[in-house]
Amino acid sequence: MKIDERALLQERVRTLVLRHALEAVLGRLAAATRETGKDPEAELLSLEHALISAARTIADRTTAQKLAVLIAVEDASATVRAAFDNAHSRLDAVRPAPLSSVEPLNAVAA
Repeated sequence: MKIDERALLQERVRTLVLRHALEAVLGRLAAATRETGKDPEAELLSLEHALISAARTIADRTTAQKLAVLIAVEDASATVRAAFDNAHSRLDAVRPAPLSSVEPLNAVAA
């Protein structure tokens, strides 16, 4: 395995580990937010926007925007988005079904 290929593989593994760790933290954050009576969806969206904005700001501040820096920022952004998407999916799975989708009791008996 070439050195460049090994470094790329190591970076991908780090990204995968980061994603799983971030998903676990976001799950705990959502649970803690829910327990305090706040809307976890709004909290996660706010945090997501802040992190993505910070990543893009780093890329914008780089004077010599090399391709490697841009790819790293995009990889980080994709990892963060995927983790947030997973956390949002978990929140959607926990939410109760809307009352309008429940059939009346007499319709079931008929």
